[in-house]
Amino acid sequence: MHRRRSRSPIAAVGQGLLAGLIGNAVFTGYQALQSRRSDGPQGESEPPEDWSETPAPAQVGQRFAAGVFRRPVDLDQAGLVKTVVHWAYGSSWGAVYALIEESVGRPLVSGVALTSAVMAADYTMLPAMKIYKPPWEYEAGTLTKDFANHLVHGLAIAAAYRGLDAAFARR
Repeated sequence: MHRRRSRSPIAAVGQGLLAGLIGNAVFTGYQALQSRRSDGPQGESEPPEDWSETPAPAQVGQRFAAGVFRRPVDLDQAGLVKTVVHWAYGSSWGAVYALIEESVGRPLVSGVALTSAVMAADYTMLPAMKIYKPPWEYEAGTLTKDFANHLVHGLAIAAAYRGLDAAFARR
């Protein structure tokens, strides 16, 4: 059995943030592969005419900038806003993972728990912002596919956290 090192909560959260960055990179690559498979031939897509036509992370970022910083964001910046929000949000879940894993100590369970927390947050916040429909308005298959896709994120963070444990133990 793997003996866990004792670490401070701050060290665990720091390791979690690094694992979140690594896990989010894996998830981003997975999303890119999924997109290539489902989109068919790659071509130029029409630029969005308003923010409601942009992906959810772009809409959240635009609203955050407008609401918190009182700064309008030009629609031509939607791609950059989407990328920044995707990386900040997806990577920050590593800190949450660290707290779960340090309490539970079972990476597979912790990865599934993290995925469940991400889905609960997404399907609470985004409908409240009128970006998603409430979860009960989606087909079960749609929610299952979304959970499975986000499970890649949760398990990639778990694997990265475990790998960092091993790397730090060798020091």
